[in-house]
Amino acid sequence: MVQREDRSSRHRDRRFARTERAIHEAFFSLIEQRDYRKVTITALARLADIDRKTFYLHYDSIEDVADAIFREEADRLVDLLRADLAKDTSSIDVGLLLFNLSANLAPNLSRTKRIAEHMPVEVILRRIERPLTQALIEDDHLGLGSMGPYLSYCVSFFIAGLLAMYRRWLLSDSEIALEDISAVASTAVFSGINGILAEDASTRTNVDMIGDRH
Repeated sequence: MVQREDRSSRHRDRRFARTERAIHEAFFSLIEQRDYRKVTITALARLADIDRKTFYLHYDSIEDVADAIFREEADRLVDLLRADLAKDTSSIDVGLLLFNLSANLAPNLSRTKRIAEHMPVEVILRRIERPLTQALIEDDHLGLGSMGPYLSYCVSFFIAGLLAMYRRWLLSDSEIALEDISAVASTAVFSGINGILAEDASTRTNVDMIGDRH
């Protein structure tokens, strides 16, 4: 009897998870086509092949769906960040963090850009900024623990700046590779504007020297 109940419970869990995935996929499909604020529960339920009653067993509103989706992405990013930092506690790898961010939020870049036309990227990034910031504060992998009451402000500055760079890259038609953006972001984080200027000056000097040889 117990085994039968366990099988029934697992079946319900799988069915619940399957419905969740259908709702999430329907949400993304709809915001590829229309403004986020115009997505309705009726349209989403129809596309997910469920009725409104089933939708309300999972969520209270479209806003709840968005919160759940991007909270999952944020949790996944935090797990990846902590796993990477556990291998090397010397410093945070900004390039790897940006790569993981892009791999999770934009595995299909063209689709992500279509979605961004109908759902402001700020809405997405705002939902992942807090858990990322909190994880870095708790683990202090930036080595800013000595900042005391200013720690949260410094970490917020780091995450907000990083996400702003990623947002600009994602929404632009720039041919700059994400790896190059990551390198600049890493220099900005650890060396500031002066570090970027010094690196740029060094690059120009090397180019001039090569030109003189020819």
